[in-house]
Amino acid sequence: MRRTYLMLWTVCILWTSTNQQSFSSKPDTQLSTPELIQKYGYPAETHEVLTTDGYFLTMHCIPPRGGANRPVVLLVNGLFCSSADWVVTGPNNGLAYILSDAGYDVWLGNTRGNVYSKRHLRLSPRDKQFWNYSWHEIGVYDVPAMVDHALNVSRQRSLHYIGHSMGGTIFYVYASTYPAYNSKIRLMVGLAPASYNYYNSNPFFRISSFSKVGAEANMLYNSEIFPKDWVPPILLQTFCRDMGLVQELCSAGLLLLAGTNSTQTNKKSLPIILSHFPAGASLKSWVHYGQQLRSGKFRQYDHGRQLNLKLYGTAEPPEYNTTVITAPVASYISDGDDLVKAKDVDKLHRTLRNSVGVFRVPLSTFNHFDFLWGVDVKSLVYDSVIDLMARF
Repeated sequence: MRRTYLMLWTVCILWTSTNQQSFSSKPDTQLSTPELIQKYGYPAETHEVLTTDGYFLTMHCIPPRGGANRPVVLLVNGLFCSSADWVVTGPNNGLAYILSDAGYDVWLGNTRGNVYSKRHLRLSPRDKQFWNYSWHEIGVYDVPAMVDHALNVSRQRSLHYIGHSMGGTIFYVYASTYPAYNSKIRLMVGLAPASYNYYNSNPFFRISSFSKVGAEANMLYNSEIFPKDWVPPILLQTFCRDMGLVQELCSAGLLLLAGTNSTQTNKKSLPIILSHFPAGASLKSWVHYGQQLRSGKFRQYDHGRQLNLKLYGTAEPPEYNTTVITAPVASYISDGDDLVKAKDVDKLHRTLRNSVGVFRVPLSTFNHFDFLWGVDVKSLVYDSVIDLMARF
């Protein structure tokens, strides 16, 4: 199967070569994920995967240049993020490029509802039912679809999984819901992986803890939050560029979601980052994190007592049984992260059968999104991750 994709890639070389100039002449703010990858001299593939509940997911891939049977790694985005976040900082700092240079077959996922995964067999994003999901459904449906597709195409039996923030959450949902699937994971690396959310001190997420439950709230929350281009791109390019009129305000907008400092923010990259982020998500996913913050438990979506009894057979949502997760799990955390706190990560790891460890970034001002875009993220995090992956 992979040979077929490689043949298609070869056929596309002529098209790529004639359009390379157009890629290079365009600013990165105007390029899609595969266009960014190709612009910087890497091969790119685009795949579409259908989940069992009807969502089409787009996956991007940097195929191995050293032949077949290279180890496979799947990178999975966080809330409001997309595959672009692994490449927007360029070949020197983008994790997708770094892993490709290290010899990996690199797959980039896009969870339902982001800019690359907004198709459904029957529903339109204009339909409220399209947005009737939280990160629970992403873990139950999207993750197995992406894992299986990457393994089928690459003809491998297992892969490395790297998830940022919600990318960690949905792995725990996936691995606890389908214990047999743990054998498909060589190593899971969580970069600021969210699970228990009790100690989250971020103001934006603490607001979500006041969300309501019940049938009326359920319908109200069936909507999108922070779609791509919610701020016109021309404004970002004009005002957030280096020495732009309100560059500090643009930086502050990121910090609202990431943490209280900006020592690792490359302000010159802000227009590029903000042209790809946020990329869209379901409001219910944000609300679900608020419920975790309120309850202090890692459990399924709370629909309210009446609907819980109907859906779960219990008044309270079931907790995820993370004790059945047997895949090796490593987590990277930072003291400057307002969203994912050490106490919550440690609580999760105490339930795991095969915890590789919780690793603290040796920089107190490193924040939540520095795991993606930090100036020194390669030396502070990625080099360690690649060394760790080589052991599995």
